[in-house]
Amino acid sequence: MTSNGETFRVAVLQGDEKYRRFVKGTNSAVYEKLDTDGTEPGAQKPRKNRMNEKETVSALSNLRPQHLTDALMISGITVPAQSGLTYVQSEFYQEEADSRPEKRGARVVRGYYLLEEFSQPAMGDTRLLRRFWFDRVNGIRLARVQSFDENGLLTTDVSYWDEKPFGEGGQAHLPSRIEITRPHDHYKLSITYQTPTAVEIDKEYRPEAFVLENRWQLSEVDLDARQRNKAAVTPK
Repeated sequence: MTSNGETFRVAVLQGDEKYRRFVKGTNSAVYEKLDTDGTEPGAQKPRKNRMNEKETVSALSNLRPQHLTDALMISGITVPAQSGLTYVQSEFYQEEADSRPEKRGARVVRGYYLLEEFSQPAMGDTRLLRRFWFDRVNGIRLARVQSFDENGLLTTDVSYWDEKPFGEGGQAHLPSRIEITRPHDHYKLSITYQTPTAVEIDKEYRPEAFVLENRWQLSEVDLDARQRNKAAVTPK
């Protein structure tokens, strides 16, 4: 996947043939559900085909580059006096699986510090923007970040796991596995660094590195063109 900040391109190279597509679209756009056979959403099809389509190309219409960059490059905490935001700290405990290999199958009660970010009150109302989860076991570690929309709905839930040394010489310690869940976009993905020490940190890239070309000759899906074509044939 690449993006120039306004549009994005995604190449799906793995899996069954029905998954392999080259998808183009606009970062800020909202697209309707896609159908792989070109029929309109809601049209009657055999049940098996409907299930396959639900699990394939339609999910790509909800994927955006900023979902990944927001998870990998977290916006910092602002100074309340300058931003007008409010921050509240609390404590939380939850039962979860023990991550230690020698304790496979065991459960543990883990303690967290929660830091919640609230918007500036307007007309007496305020809303939750983000919730940061800090793991308290063996030090303080950012373990999870949740983001919410203007209606208080959970839009993004990102978990950070297994910190390791990154870069040549291990000059940085970062999570080697990141899980991103977008519940209302109906997808979840996991990013895993297999060799963190081989990651190049603070490298400058040429502009063409951010333009993905369809050199694999994949079947192309232009999400914006589909929107324009549908608008042209929709009765006013």
